[in-house]
Amino acid sequence: MTQSISERFVRSRKVDKTTNWKSQTQLIWDPDEVETHYEQPKNAFCHFRKVFNLPEIPHKAALKIFADSRYVLYINGHPIGRGPCRSDPRMQYYDEWEVTSHLKSGANVIAILAIHYGYGTGQSVNRIPALIAEAEIQVGVESPIVISSDTTWTCHPASAYNRNAPRINGCQGPIEIYDARLALIGWTGLPFDDSAWKPVKGRNSVLSPFWNWAMRDIPHLEEGIVDAQAIVNTGFVQQFSDPVERIHHQIFAEERFIQITGGRLDDKISDYSVERNVDGLASIITFEFPVMEVGYLQLDVTGCQGAVIDVVYAEELWEGKALINLAYSRQIDRFILAEGRNQLEIAFAWRAFRYVQFRVRSTEGPVVFHRVGVRTRKYPLEQTAFLHSSNERLNGIWEISARTLRLCMQDGFLDSSSREQQQWMGDGRWQAVINSYFSGDSRLHRKLLEQIGQSQDWQGMTKARYPDGHHNYPPIPSFCLAWISAFADYRRYTGDDALIREWWPKLVGALRWFSTYENEDGLLEDVPYWAFIDWAEGPDGPLLDDQRGGIITSLNLQYVEALQAACTYAELEGDSEALHYYAEKAQQIKSGLQQYLWDEEKGAYVDCKVSDRLSEVVSEQTNALALLHLHEASDERAQIVYRAVFGEDKKGQVVAGSPYFMLVICRALQKVGAVTRALELIMNRYGAMLDAGSTTTWEKWTLFHNDNEGTVFFFSASHAWGTAPIAFVFEGIFGIQSLEPGFKRISLSPAYGAVSHIHAKLPTVYGELELHLRQISTSEWELEVDVPEGCLCEIEGDLLGKGRHVLSIGGV
Repeated sequence: MTQSISERFVRSRKVDKTTNWKSQTQLIWDPDEVETHYEQPKNAFCHFRKVFNLPEIPHKAALKIFADSRYVLYINGHPIGRGPCRSDPRMQYYDEWEVTSHLKSGANVIAILAIHYGYGTGQSVNRIPALIAEAEIQVGVESPIVISSDTTWTCHPASAYNRNAPRINGCQGPIEIYDARLALIGWTGLPFDDSAWKPVKGRNSVLSPFWNWAMRDIPHLEEGIVDAQAIVNTGFVQQFSDPVERIHHQIFAEERFIQITGGRLDDKISDYSVERNVDGLASIITFEFPVMEVGYLQLDVTGCQGAVIDVVYAEELWEGKALINLAYSRQIDRFILAEGRNQLEIAFAWRAFRYVQFRVRSTEGPVVFHRVGVRTRKYPLEQTAFLHSSNERLNGIWEISARTLRLCMQDGFLDSSSREQQQWMGDGRWQAVINSYFSGDSRLHRKLLEQIGQSQDWQGMTKARYPDGHHNYPPIPSFCLAWISAFADYRRYTGDDALIREWWPKLVGALRWFSTYENEDGLLEDVPYWAFIDWAEGPDGPLLDDQRGGIITSLNLQYVEALQAACTYAELEGDSEALHYYAEKAQQIKSGLQQYLWDEEKGAYVDCKVSDRLSEVVSEQTNALALLHLHEASDERAQIVYRAVFGEDKKGQVVAGSPYFMLVICRALQKVGAVTRALELIMNRYGAMLDAGSTTTWEKWTLFHNDNEGTVFFFSASHAWGTAPIAFVFEGIFGIQSLEPGFKRISLSPAYGAVSHIHAKLPTVYGELELHLRQISTSEWELEVDVPEGCLCEIEGDLLGKGRHVLSIGGV
């Protein structure tokens, strides 16, 4: 559709005026900590309260709220929710909660625990200490009662939280060190004496660093309660003593002195008593959850005043130990007990873990663990895909893939639900594609594209992850190309091309950035910044040759993909000049790669060319991209590549793709008709995770790495970039291709022989597409398809509409 003049030159308003706050609603904070805009407190935990009266029970009430950096909201003592979701402060999201059922006639109280980090994280861009809230309460037929954050609110420092706590890592906020002896009992409800609290300081919500306000465009996260299922070991550890600022150093130093002396206890998990410490030793006790969970740890424990419980979270254990890494994974918290029974819950620092290892430090008496649990959090999905097959190993791989995808779907597509919790573009692209098959919910997909776009600089380059406020890594050019190409993914799976029209000028700007680094043959050469393509097999196996500069083959192939996507966008926009330019440019690069990066002797494309010399490294990553973007399946060179790089009898060393690249590899093998080979790779590589007892998919093919000096490094065990088997079931085994965007018209070309029986359900905007493939005899198959209304399905020359269809296929 050709863009009209107004659409090309005039931009519509993105934020409706109705989303502004009422004139009396102010940004508030503790007056002792907001003297200026430029001197900000660090790890500032603060309580806020507002007591108000209602003449009767309301019939409708909603509360809008935002905090920089985080909040927990209570109404009359009832926990309502946490927030806000990640956003760019220039388009600042706020939350809205339905609170009608929690209000009553007479006195009511809004209570909020908030924290201002005072620094940027991988989920938040630091601005100023700020809380803003506005409740609109409908009582009777009169105008609503409005309760606004202003100077009538009171506040009090949340002294139970230690502000000197170090950060979890560069991507997250502080470790929570909580002293229950200093807790304000009953502060979230009524009655409570807050006469000693001070009035807040209020600031104009218009003259602030939050320029545009918008209600969050994704649903509130879904919460649940899960209890630990077993104690897996017990023991002791020699205690060290460090100030709280160095709690991570203390925990790390003690690691090598841990002695595991007791085994699994399945039937003694409730009211388990840990005796008091003697001889300078702390007790070790490790609880296990049925599967990996994401959320806020909950403890119900009884102990003596001042007893300390250090918490070390682990996705997996190494020789019975929960390990930390001082540089990037300080997954720890600390509780200091009040006398008697303590009901404890982490406020802000949500984690991913299957194991919780406690170091109990109590010299005065025992500590009794009545319950260990977690308040889980995940993105709510109305429907999800289904799989059951005759291959139990495939079923298990599907299960761990689906679980990992859910864990990493939070307020964005996150790389890892444990270590970083960041929205990376490269990771997010494949998660969004995979989720298009898993749930069909496209809201996080759209949010990913818009928020990465918000990071674009004046030259056109996007940040590799966003929103983030710690700026500790340069851009990744391949992730910028992924952003460009991902708009085509979004259109393919949703049928919505409005996003392309909105972002077309910015997409052109991003491609313009790459043009700066084209050589005389049109190939990208010596492109700056972080040349990340894939982790490959490191650190235990061979790596890609992509860090020496020069012409990186895989980056050029990703450039081809982005240019070809841009041709589609240009055609949609009626931009004939762009269409012609990008088509010519893509062809020029393809020709150059075929001429200059092919190694005839190896029968493959090499990773790079530096100073006119071809690399010796051949990789799955480079050649999978070549199969997808350089060759048709019938090309002679495509068959040579398959045999040399992916065949079972390949000769010479080939660098394997990590879980991140498995979707690309599977798609390449599907293109050349090697679905069975793709399934073999999935079974072998992901099967190792099943064999290790994992309930999630990993960042790499190995989880722990023991270096030559005896130091054990570990990688993420909940990395959703590795959930490609979900998409492979539909794209590979059933051979689904989208002929019209949004699954309105699809084709099926099943891989007969891959699995003898498989049953799957694919959620679409039209309803579930249900698929059964059964082997009847050696050469006969039955395919049963239930097509939802609004969808058309092509198979074996037939066009199937709404309803159940059974096809018999013989001679396969």
